[in-house]
Amino acid sequence: MKSLKALFWMMFVFAIFFPGMAFAHPPREVRLDLRPGGELVVYAAHTVDDPQKHYIYRITVYANNNIVATRDYKSQNGMDGLTDAFAVGDLPSGTNLKAEAFCVIMGSATGTVVVP
Repeated sequence: MKSLKALFWMMFVFAIFFPGMAFAHPPREVRLDLRPGGELVVYAAHTVDDPQKHYIYRITVYANNNIVATRDYKSQNGMDGLTDAFAVGDLPSGTNLKAEAFCVIMGSATGTVVVP
């Protein structure tokens, strides 16, 4: 019985002091679109109620596991996610591009594309 009471109080304290954590979630998916001229468009799907408080705070772009761009954000540009474009230049065929989107509260997600 003591352990049940202790569990109840721990859950109560957690709910009071960390209410946003209960509704936090990482980005759902990251889609990449490599356009002519070396522009990489990144779309991070992350549906939230308030994109000023719960948002994608960083996108990092990698080419063959080397960081080529990082950008930080103060909010999402929509309630359904964040879209941004990065200049990656003229990359050789077969280059693996990856983008990782980070939630300000919890978790991250990645997407990949190979340069044709």
